[in-house]
Amino acid sequence: MARFLLTLFRACLNTFIHSSGDDPLLLRAHDLLHPEPAQTHNVMVLIPIVGGIIVDILIRYVIGQVVMSLLILETCEPQARHWSVSGGRKGKAASRRLLASLSFLYHRGGIALLFNGFGAACTYWATHSSLTKLLSSLVLRPRLLRPLAYPIASILLAENHLSWTARTILPRDQVRYVPSGRDRRRWAALALPTLIHAAAESILSHLPALVEELSGAPPESVNEATHRTVIRSDIIVCVLMLALHLLLLLPSRIALISVEASLLPRTCETLVLSPTRQRGTRVREIFPTVELPLRTRKALQMVGVARLMWCLALHGKMCLWLLGVTALVHAAVYCL
Repeated sequence: MARFLLTLFRACLNTFIHSSGDDPLLLRAHDLLHPEPAQTHNVMVLIPIVGGIIVDILIRYVIGQVVMSLLILETCEPQARHWSVSGGRKGKAASRRLLASLSFLYHRGGIALLFNGFGAACTYWATHSSLTKLLSSLVLRPRLLRPLAYPIASILLAENHLSWTARTILPRDQVRYVPSGRDRRRWAALALPTLIHAAAESILSHLPALVEELSGAPPESVNEATHRTVIRSDIIVCVLMLALHLLLLLPSRIALISVEASLLPRTCETLVLSPTRQRGTRVREIFPTVELPLRTRKALQMVGVARLMWCLALHGKMCLWLLGVTALVHAAVYCL
């Protein structure tokens, strides 16, 4: 039971804080306190594991991408009115009500609307992953330069990410109004916010491994002093990663989504709830008092503490859903 609870806590921490994807946070401390049991050859355990991975991806996309993007856009203006999904005025953005937002999107366009940008997301990440590996293996071969491959690939594919965002926040009948060709000015406007966000992701992805390398504590050491050093180092890394996630990664993502939305045709209707409920909010109505397209500096100035906390709260709700999936998967694996 202790191992199960510790595994859930570490999974929750690695879900809430952006990391490299292989759950590096508290990994060494977890191995010291509760070493992993011997691997089983029962192929039945693959069923809950694969099912959990699929559900995890779907939850991350629908909540972490679709609803989060709509919340970012709905709260762009500090003095903007926020409306409920029932049509009445409320004191908080409608996208903060997760279940109500999902219900509204489903009734408006069904599953197809929720996953309208899923194909673009898969294409983007496949291309991004291939380009990152190509850059790190052929161009940035020195070890110290390899972390630069991720931001460079992100900048080169900035317009592809814009296309993904457009398919996420626009109804299907509005996507055709978005120019599909390459535009140098549009790419230049996206380069800086993309660089800031990608650099933040790269830092958070490589920081745990860097600290582990600098600490120099061999994992096979068994003396108590080494154990304390490893556990203390892991805790410090978690605190630092959490601070970077809150102060760097999340604000940079808000700024990037805002800049991308401002580059879309101003008359396009979005999925952001409109007060009249007759149509979606237009791009120009999302940014009623600022010059379009947004500059990166202006987008960062528009983040604000309240907006940051709203996005963090939604991120926390997504993590709770993912934690429930993780608990079910681990319980099924232990039973098998």
